[in-house]
Amino acid sequence: MHVDRVDRLVLLCFVTTTVAIVGMVFDHWQLVYYSIPVLTALFLLMAALNRRGEWSAPVVTGVAAFGGVMLALFVASNIALHTDELIGGLPAATAVFVYAVWPFTTVAAPLLFAWVYHRWLRHDVDDAHARSVGS
Repeated sequence: MHVDRVDRLVLLCFVTTTVAIVGMVFDHWQLVYYSIPVLTALFLLMAALNRRGEWSAPVVTGVAAFGGVMLALFVASNIALHTDELIGGLPAATAVFVYAVWPFTTVAAPLLFAWVYHRWLRHDVDDAHARSVGS
């Protein structure tokens, strides 16, 4: 049996989800909280695989950068959780989510996937279309 990248990514998703479930059962919110950016990066890595199960180095770099920024924002929100500061009328931890995480994920993630598709994945569609027209 051959274990390819998709299998490894699915295994990592399973492990991350299991860690989150353990956090839920034993009331360790950090395990649940930090699984979110990890799962986001894993799902984007899955989406960046082409039909042959290959990645492009610039695409993986872009996805890794997105995951790193997400993780950094989650860490910043966790750090802000222990302050009494207000940002824009909201507690600092909430403000990080409202003013940074939410806009970043709603704007940057679709743009990242559009870039991944344009740079890497559309070639699969072009190849498949050319084969179907030529047949």
